[in-house]
Amino acid sequence: MNIDPSQGNYRSSRHRYKSALAESFNVVGMAAAAAVALATGTFIPIILGVAAEAVYMLFVPDSKWYEVRLKSKFDAEVQARLQKLRDQVFPQIHSSVKEQFSRLQSARDQIGQQSRSEETWFREALRKLDFLMEKYLQFALKESQFIKYLTSLIDEAYDNLNQDERRKLDTLVSRSSSKIKPPRDIDYSNGQTAVSQGPAPSEDWNNTIADVLFSQYGREIEDLKSRSASEQVFATKSILDKRVEILTKRQEFVERIVQILNNLRHQMQLMTDTFGLINDEIRARSPEQVLADIDEVVTTTNSLTEALEAVTPFEQLVSTPTYKE
Repeated sequence: MNIDPSQGNYRSSRHRYKSALAESFNVVGMAAAAAVALATGTFIPIILGVAAEAVYMLFVPDSKWYEVRLKSKFDAEVQARLQKLRDQVFPQIHSSVKEQFSRLQSARDQIGQQSRSEETWFREALRKLDFLMEKYLQFALKESQFIKYLTSLIDEAYDNLNQDERRKLDTLVSRSSSKIKPPRDIDYSNGQTAVSQGPAPSEDWNNTIADVLFSQYGREIEDLKSRSASEQVFATKSILDKRVEILTKRQEFVERIVQILNNLRHQMQLMTDTFGLINDEIRARSPEQVLADIDEVVTTTNSLTEALEAVTPFEQLVSTPTYKE
């Protein structure tokens, strides 16, 4: 799914005519003509109104004035949507991610303050940067959800971990901020407080959790296979085999989640770096170079979005209740 965020719907002729018809001053004018016709009992106001509407639709939708008006409305809608998303996401993400987004937003504001708002390429660049800001927040939310999910798996498996695996977790926590608790001690039921106490996004954290869970699931799978091989009761053997199937899927899902988590972190950092680059060099570089740099990030962002969408069936798959003996 190749999305070009700079192609606002205001560029569509169909949208321009539809918007022109729905403008409040047009609706009020037509309603007034109908009211006068009803009050006077003559069709003359209606005829005049239709004639005026024809002239209006002939010239206004394609006028420069109306194009500017639609661009302004589109800009306002983008900013309103971004603010709404920010308000929804911020309570659910780590403070370090909020700080990074704030730096990204500051760079975007500085870029937007350039006196080039009437240049088509500059507006295109701003729209693409706004798109990247929205995707950053969406990625940050998904990252937080995946981290919570992995933490819940560690809590579930903690009592079955061996000494070496617990030592890995303890080392991981000791390297982190003092605000971060061991995974099994994190309570995620309290929104903002829980997130600020949870693990800060880290590739080291992701990979260590994946190693621990992969090993624990592997031991459990081998144990179930061994029990199934010697089981004489068919019904019990079927349940053991089903548990092996489910645990194998969970093991594969953890590996997939960690890969995507690492990609999310790198992509979010790439977005931040790109905003800084554009802010630094927008005055000195050609429009083509600026747009090319932004387009590269938009392309990788779209690819990662598709990968996240592909994970949804996996999430549904591993949520299937496991069979107990």
